[in-house]
Amino acid sequence: MWSFWLVIVVVVAILVLLVSRHFYNRRIQQIHQFHDSAKNDFLKQLSHSRLDRENFETILSSMVEGVIVINSKGRIEHASPNFCLLLELRSKETQNKLYWEVIWNQEINDSLKEALLHKRAVRKEINIIGPQESFFSMQISPVMDREDKLFSLIAVFHDITELKKLEKIRAEFVANVSHELKTPLTAIKGFVETLKNSAKDDPAAVRHFLDIIDKQSQRLENLVNDLLILSSIESKEVKMNIVAEPLNKIIHSVISLHKKMIEDKGHQVTVDIPPDLPNVLVDRRRMEQVFLNLLDNAVKFTPPGGIITIKAKWEKPYVCVDVRDNGVGIPAEHISRVFERFYRVDRARSRQDGGTGLGLAIVRQIVSAHQGKIEVESASDAGSTFRIFLPCQI
Repeated sequence: MWSFWLVIVVVVAILVLLVSRHFYNRRIQQIHQFHDSAKNDFLKQLSHSRLDRENFETILSSMVEGVIVINSKGRIEHASPNFCLLLELRSKETQNKLYWEVIWNQEINDSLKEALLHKRAVRKEINIIGPQESFFSMQISPVMDREDKLFSLIAVFHDITELKKLEKIRAEFVANVSHELKTPLTAIKGFVETLKNSAKDDPAAVRHFLDIIDKQSQRLENLVNDLLILSSIESKEVKMNIVAEPLNKIIHSVISLHKKMIEDKGHQVTVDIPPDLPNVLVDRRRMEQVFLNLLDNAVKFTPPGGIITIKAKWEKPYVCVDVRDNGVGIPAEHISRVFERFYRVDRARSRQDGGTGLGLAIVRQIVSAHQGKIEVESASDAGSTFRIFLPCQI
């Protein structure tokens, strides 16, 4: 009897043990699965985090603007490569450093401090004076968390140096136009007043003053015409009629228009254009204007009996044309500015010769409109060479 119950107890114990082991193994398996799932989720989140960070770094690296991210403690968390290039920094190492340990400029540091203290956006234009003056537009934006606490600052720096230069050029242009218009108008008005009063009964004086008025009126007309030409080209209001033209015909047409001036100064003009040169793709009338202006300068600024050479060759994919003279030349310090509007190397002489100061600016604009380019080589008392590259028919 006892043996029977002993067997029953042993069997029940074995069953309990088996059931407990099965439950334990199943629980262990569930725990492992949970941990595996949590591990996978963690690894997935970590991967996404790394990917997001990589994407963030890629975006920062590709931005033209300089960007820094500063946490609420004032430490730099991210700095784009362009930020390090645009600004002069105390240290190339930016990660986790206080912003004022990295940035030299006090105005920038004050703006960042203001944004951190007051948790508000700050926008300023920064002028950095150094070996090369530069200008930046700075936008600092606070990033707030769900509890409206400051999480970080994002500061974006955009280089506006070229824009400031253009604004300066525009202001100078307006001032120059006003001055250039005022000079002949003042002369005309003055001599008209003289004719109306003291000189009206003196035929010789009347003739002399009328000649001056005529000359100043012509100068005024030339100035207005050049301004209109320059404006129409820059605004693209006039459509270029681009066709294949033989360069030889354009050059000889221009020389014939300057024939009298060339003969009066006793210049020798030589044209060297190969007969097999490809036709240039140009607007005939505009390109004649280019060579008229260049030849006009060569004739005016070369002493009597000078030599002027116009030579062309094929330099794929362009036809290269040199207009060379042995005149007074251009000093080295002026060469970079000769294509600026109203810029004159010798202001007094240029005005005496009736120049408007816009000729070379017009030349550059027309050549650029033809997808070509222009260069200049010169030195004082060594003549000048203006080299034009024009697209051609291949």
